[in-house]
Parts: sequence; structure tokens; C-alpha cells
Amino acid sequence: MSQVPLDSRVIRIVRWLIVQDGPRSTSQLAADLGLSERVIRYRLSLVERYLESHGAELVRQRGSGLVVIADDGVRDAIRNDLAVRSTEPRVYTPAERRYVLLDGLLWSWPETVSLDRLHEELEVSKTSARRDLRASEGWLDLMDIPVNRRPGKGLCLHGTEQRIRRALVQLFLESIPGDVLEELQTTDFEDADLIKVRVPAGLRDRFASLPMRVCSAALAASSLHQRLVSANSDLIFALFVAVTLARSTSGNELDLEPGQYRSLNDHPASDAVRELADSLATETGSYLSDMEMAGLTEYLLGLHALTEEAQADADMEKLANVAVGMAADKLHASLIDDSQLERSLVNHFGRLTIRLRYGLPVYNPLLAEVVERYPDVQAVSLEVAEHLTEHFGSEIHEDEVGFITMYLSGAMERANLRPRREALVVCPSGVATAWVLVSRLQAEFPELSLVEVLSATEYTEADKSRFDVVISTVALPVMGPPVVVVSPLLSVNDIKNLQCYT
Repeated sequence: MSQVPLDSRVIRIVRWLIVQDGPRSTSQLAADLGLSERVIRYRLSLVERYLESHGAELVRQRGSGLVVIADDGVRDAIRNDLAVRSTEPRVYTPAERRYVLLDGLLWSWPETVSLDRLHEELEVSKTSARRDLRASEGWLDLMDIPVNRRPGKGLCLHGTEQRIRRALVQLFLESIPGDVLEELQTTDFEDADLIKVRVPAGLRDRFASLPMRVCSAALAASSLHQRLVSANSDLIFALFVAVTLARSTSGNELDLEPGQYRSLNDHPASDAVRELADSLATETGSYLSDMEMAGLTEYLLGLHALTEEAQADADMEKLANVAVGMAADKLHASLIDDSQLERSLVNHFGRLTIRLRYGLPVYNPLLAEVVERYPDVQAVSLEVAEHLTEHFGSEIHEDEVGFITMYLSGAMERANLRPRREALVVCPSGVATAWVLVSRLQAEFPELSLVEVLSATEYTEADKSRFDVVISTVALPVMGPPVVVVSPLLSVNDIKNLQCYT
């Protein structure tokens, strides 16, 4: 029987199909593997031929999807055959190629890597390898690890060992599905199923060398576990420990500044790190130096700080949600969907936290004008301030309330939610003068509805109850709405005087 030609994508599809306990759609298959449905459909004929060559059948059930018909013995034989097919062509999506390329560059540091080696590992042309490299450089820049090109030699990353390790952890968190990483925390690589299906071959090879399960078990049994307040923190730190063990045992040792090293070794958290390192030495036979333990302590403290910051951000988001909810109830229901308003309040409440913590003063130069112009919004802001007082245990200053009013009223203006003020324009000087004034008013106050233009005589006889303000170029008796006297050209002082009526 001739062997059916496969590539890495066909292998992943087969592995996925033979572990399913019922029919699955191509969309489910594509989503799970991170491939397009077109790629799946293109390879199904090869998948079908391969399964048939092993005595299994791929059945397409209308309305349900794909299912493999085979007994357990056949399924085991297929798994064993796929396990030895390490020389099959590796085919990656563009995103997978970038992940594999980044892994290769980072893991090779501080060595120089030739472009020939990259295009061989990715099994693409040099042109494609160069294109993938350009697409990856932005990511490396964000990690503060720029690429140096050495003519005639290749590529080398400019960074430090600690920076390289941090970048590797970030890369794995971005490229490996969360449930795969969780499985590797409790299962040896050889026995893990998800990574063989969900992860491209190049990254799968890397995880074969990382002692994830051992590191996770040692961490869970140590006092460090209590310092990591979330399961996600446990996973991230276990991943960093695994990378540290793999890098240090392969000769890539950490080198911290003397002052930083002493400070980290003297930190109380270093005792728990030493306990973890002793446990790992017992399990793996690999001993971490004092310098390596200092590096773990630094990462632990940074992770703890990030967790606290994330918790603080979550608290600010909850406060902003309450504030927006109050505004939606009292001012306008559509404010509940204003994401810009929510982001602005989250940022402002974060700054408010700092001001309250350190007793920093705050001054709002527009407070009096805001209170006069938006009394309804100010009333809601006072209710928000009461909620903030309960949360922080500190009185919220009236200037802070004014800032909240500005955010809420700004959102209403932005969405045209405020009722437009209706204005009567009185201009006895002539049509040209009236036209100039109306044009200036429309330019400066687009939110103002200019209902009518009258002469002074017409003004005395008009029904003024339907206007909110009268704008006139001459003095008039107040007969209902307030009268604001302005120049036909609308001076700076005129604009300032009119702002509280718009």
C-alpha cells in the first residue's frame, strides 16, 4: 500500500477529527485549528484518502458535519502513524509563520541567525521569509528588542537575556490557545492531546523542551502560589519558570546589574523563590543560580504589580459603569452605549485615586460656568460623587464634581442629546447687519436654534414665550426671556456672555 502524501495541516486536521465523539462542522474545525474553511475544504480529499488507507471512513452528514467512523484500534494506529511523520512538509498560515520565526529568533539569541536557516525552518522562499521578518519587526520593537542586520552573516536581536525571556512568554501567551497551556500545566507533553491538534509544528517542537507540568506542580505546592492572586498569574509565572529552566540549562545565563541583584536577593519574596528552586532541583536535577533566582523574583514582583494594576483598572471600570448608568437613567438612555464617555471616566477616576491617596489639590477653572450652564447634569454629577465618596471613603471636592459634569455634558453635546435652545434675533439696523449677525451666531453656536429675526417694533408685539433667549443689537426691555445685547460682528465678550444661554 503506497503512503498517502501529507503535510502538517492535513496531519492536524486528522488528529482533530479522530478525537471527536460526534459530527463536527468545518467551521468548528477551522476555528479550533486557526485555519480558514477554504484551507480545510481543500485538504479534505487528502484527509479522506489517508483515513481510508488505515481502514477508517470520513462521513459527511448533511446538516451535522464531518465524523470519522473507526474503532479504537484503528484510531490508535492512526495516532501512532502520525506521531512518526516528523519529516512531512510543514505548512503554516502567515500568522503561524511569524510566530515560528519570532520563536526561532528569540531562542537563538545571542547568536546570529542566517536568512537561509529561517526560510528552511519555515519551508518558504527567502522572499517570503523576508516579508515575514518585516511583519515581525514591529512586535519585536514593542518588546524593546530591535533586529540588527549583519551583512553577510544574518540577523541578531539587540536585547538582554531577561528581555528575551519576557518576550518568549509573551509570544507563547499570544500564539498558544489558553486551554492548551492549561492542559500542559497538568499533563506531560507526550500525553497532551490539544497541543498536537491546536498548535503548529514549529511551536509544538519548542514546548516539547519546556518542563511546564513540573514547574506548574512545584509552583502549586509552594508558598509562592499564595502570592499569585489569579489562576492566570499562576500560568504565566509557571511559563516563565519553564522558560528560565530551559534557557539556563542550555547555557543562556542571566546577568543583572550588581545593585539590582542585591536588592532582589534581599527582597522578602526571594525566600519563596528559593523554596520553589529547591523543589525544581529535586524534580529535574537542574539547579538555578542565585542570579537566576533573582531574575525569577523580579518577574514575580512585576507580575504582582501588573495584577494589582489590572485590579485597579477593573475597579475604575466598575465605577465608570455606575456613573454612566446614573447618567443614562437621569439624562438620556443612549448614554449607556457611549464607550468614549466610559473610557474618559475610567481615566479620570484613575487620576482621582492618585489625588485622593496623596492629598493632591485639584482646581477646575470652569466650575462656575459649568454649574450655571448645565444645572441638570451637575445634579447627576453630585449623585455620582456621593457614590465615589462611599467607594473611596473620602469627600469628593466640588471641582472634581465639575469635571464629571464636563464629561457627561460633553457626551450629550457630542451626541446632540441636549435640547436646542431657541433664540430670537432682534436687529433694527438693516438686512445686511442681520445677515452678518446670524452668520456669526451660526458659526459660533451651532447648537443654538435661530428661530426668527425681527425688528425692535416687531419684538414688542411678538409672542416671546416660545424663546429661551433674545439676542439683540440694541437695548430692549426684558419681556420674558433674557435679553443679551451684542455687536453685529459678535465680539469675544459677546461670545462669552452668550455661552451660558446655549
